[in-house]
Amino acid sequence: MSVLEKFTKQPTDVQDYDIDFSEYLTSMGGDTALSQVTSADPGITLVYSMLMGAVVKVFLSGGISGTSYKVTTTLTTTGGRVKQAEIVIKVKEV
Repeated sequence: MSVLEKFTKQPTDVQDYDIDFSEYLTSMGGDTALSQVTSADPGITLVYSMLMGAVVKVFLSGGISGTSYKVTTTLTTTGGRVKQAEIVIKVKEV
């Protein structure tokens, strides 16, 4: 599984990040997103995640400065396909 993007946040930030499955869904003949499950490495808090069309919006807080965390989203489609995507969040005190 490849990492889609890498982001940086401060430990006190509560930020949202988009994981966009549009290109994947289009390449699958226009299949549509049905549900998603998102998880994050221990040490960073997954506040919540929600499916908005073909985009999964992930809200994160916390983390330890100098540490990188992987966030994994698993998308299930109406056609029965399952696709995983990952982002990496580096926490850095500025």
